Amino acid sequence: MTVEPNIRAVPRRDDIQGLRAIGALLVAIYHIWIGRVSGGVDVFFIVSGYLLIASLARQAEAEHRVDLVLFTTKLARRLLPSSFLVLAVIATSAPFWLPRMQWQTVMQQIAASSVYLENWLLATAAIDYLARDEVASPVQHYWAMAAQVQCLLILGAAVAVFTLIRRRPSRTDLLAFLISVFALSLAYSIYSTSRNQAFAYYDTFARIWEFALGGITGLLLPGINLSPIHRTIGGWIGLVAILSCGIVLEISTVFPGYAALWPTLAAAAILVCGNGPPLRFGVARLLAARPLVWLGDISYFLYLWHWPILVFYLTYSYQTSAGPIEGAVVLIVSIVLSHATTRMLDGRFPGRKNDDRPLQTAFGAIIALAVIAAGLFVWRGEAARSMAEERLRVADPARYPGAAIKGLAAGSSEVPVHPGAMTARWDDADVYRDGCHQSLLGTTLLSCSYGPRGASHTLALVGGSHSVHWLPALQGVLQRYPDWKIVTYTKSSCVLSSQESSEVPAYRDACTKWNELLMERLLATKPNLIFTTSTRVIDGIEEVPAGYQRQWAKLAAAGIPVVAMRDTPWFGFDVPECVEINGRFSPKCIVERDSVLAPINPTRAVSFRENLHFLDFSDYFCTAEMCPAVIGNVQVYYDKHHVTATYMRTLSEALARQLAPLMRDAKPLAQK
Repeated sequence: MTVEPNIRAVPRRDDIQGLRAIGALLVAIYHIWIGRVSGGVDVFFIVSGYLLIASLARQAEAEHRVDLVLFTTKLARRLLPSSFLVLAVIATSAPFWLPRMQWQTVMQQIAASSVYLENWLLATAAIDYLARDEVASPVQHYWAMAAQVQCLLILGAAVAVFTLIRRRPSRTDLLAFLISVFALSLAYSIYSTSRNQAFAYYDTFARIWEFALGGITGLLLPGINLSPIHRTIGGWIGLVAILSCGIVLEISTVFPGYAALWPTLAAAAILVCGNGPPLRFGVARLLAARPLVWLGDISYFLYLWHWPILVFYLTYSYQTSAGPIEGAVVLIVSIVLSHATTRMLDGRFPGRKNDDRPLQTAFGAIIALAVIAAGLFVWRGEAARSMAEERLRVADPARYPGAAIKGLAAGSSEVPVHPGAMTARWDDADVYRDGCHQSLLGTTLLSCSYGPRGASHTLALVGGSHSVHWLPALQGVLQRYPDWKIVTYTKSSCVLSSQESSEVPAYRDACTKWNELLMERLLATKPNLIFTTSTRVIDGIEEVPAGYQRQWAKLAAAGIPVVAMRDTPWFGFDVPECVEINGRFSPKCIVERDSVLAPINPTRAVSFRENLHFLDFSDYFCTAEMCPAVIGNVQVYYDKHHVTATYMRTLSEALARQLAPLMRDAKPLAQK
């Protein structure tokens, strides 16, 4: 993945090619067999900074200027043909093997990857609660290349501006500048990771320090004179640290803060200790071995190819991970493709890249980009046609009884499942489109009202997304009670509780603040009825958290009735995607009831009941033994655990029967 535009080129070191090979192999092996992140990407980042940022700094020192245009064009000429080629293959082939559930998301990601903005698209999705459950796309790995290009351009521009201001910068000046950038970016990275790690992981500004560290290493290298024994020990310690990083750390949950110093400092140590005369027992001797150098030469394409090939296999086989043999096939195919495409584009292996063929490489990049655009155009047209066809289906009670079907049967295979694969993801409650559902980081109390404006009674729908998905059912209930309206107070991943348990500090703090404002509003307005959830699965156990009960007690003391609904099942996989690939009757798309719900409703253990009414609709989602994905020809879930609006509407009649005594006897607000 690392590139060399030959700005103030330095002699080629074969051990650096071997280090690239280690980074690429770690990324591929961890993705294929371990299902974790290895830290190999961070090794690439250090090498890029070492080769490119240090080269720019040396140019600034020697020539008192930085040719940023040359740097950018050479970077583009090396990157674009390769990345566009793989994107073109994915864009033209994915409609034939990718589940339709993913089409919209993957098309967006291909477009973002084409302009090297994939990392920001994923960062946004990381704070979109509903998008966090989407399965990986075949171009998700392009985030690292996007972050790399952005960091290199930002640092390159920063060095150019610093050189312009300083006019005749010395190496000491440039080192001080890069160290300052390193310190500022690392400090931001540590803070951002502690507050919102999911966003920080893809944040360009939380990654700049890694490239700056590589540049610092390159500038310091000529002045470092280590003894052979120190070079030997330091190099092997660096390699062991890189190899062990992904095993010891859960990188996907702690990077890129201070934990990322582990692989980056290790890579820097290898770069330092490998400089100089070859050592008999030095790590550079291993890294310069011909097989590793050969893999290093194709490492860029190996990074590009291994992920879509793995996603293709996992999609085709409907597996969550590859076995030893299958994974080996994925890796071998990736290596063969990488070798072939590297030779095809470069004519020869890296080291003398295609700098002498600018027109040819530019023309190839333009052709590939045109193929990507054409593929997306045709693909989008087919997606629009499929979506329009699905929307023509009318969820009438005869064909789509949903929860009203006897015994929760799966329905008839002759009737298409509704909502279908193209529309299920958007079959959710109105609050998302109406802009009154608060985000993960927001604290403002957003609200929407549904029902007659002059209604004398109010039902407050309160809590997180699992409260939200009951809104369509409640809207059906209100059709029987014209003097009632629904007022919503909802926030992603934030329930009505006095104690938020999110592992992300920023989410936890936002939820706590939101709950404070919510309770103030509820106690001030005193709605006739509050509807929320009563249980939550924590560490695999369904329970009624103490924080829930404390809030209920406060509301009960104020005379506000609370209806608390038992939470709906959480599946461990994308349910509609499973139905699309395997069929509605497949055992793969069904979970055992005991695995998602406690044998006995935990609300039975709650001691106080004053103004508190528990509902349990789990029998509308599960039989005594299992929980199906499709009931009465209706798709029950639109992701891993959120219920479709279509299925919820089929529960309106049953919910109305349960709420009737409370709604019928409620006094108007003016009389309370």
